[in-house]
Amino acid sequence: MVDASDLPYRLLTRRYNTNLCFTPMIHARMFIEKEGYRRKFWRFHGMPKEDRPLIAQFCGHDKEVLYQAMKVVEDHVDGVDINCGCPQNIAKKGQYGAYLMEKDGGDCVVEIVRYLAPRLKVP
Repeated sequence: MVDASDLPYRLLTRRYNTNLCFTPMIHARMFIEKEGYRRKFWRFHGMPKEDRPLIAQFCGHDKEVLYQAMKVVEDHVDGVDINCGCPQNIAKKGQYGAYLMEKDGGDCVVEIVRYLAPRLKVP
């Protein structure tokens, strides 16, 4: 979710035996292009060991941009996720979230996954 599930929240939920956490939804293009945005979501030395297993969730529609963003975090997470559920108008305008499932009958998502899966170390 946007601006939810940040590190302090995830660490709190893990005290109550949460088995798996997701990062907030991270905009892939902004993550690779804007250092300040990237720092908001990511510690470059990785997340604390107590914050595992962890899935990094990205939004975007450009498979190469998603790939570049996911490569930054892949050694520090247990998986990556493409947001395909955000129904907000901003997602449709930005061509991500639920919009991806509508675009080309969902073939856009299949193409992105086929591109990313063999190139990343994590599922």
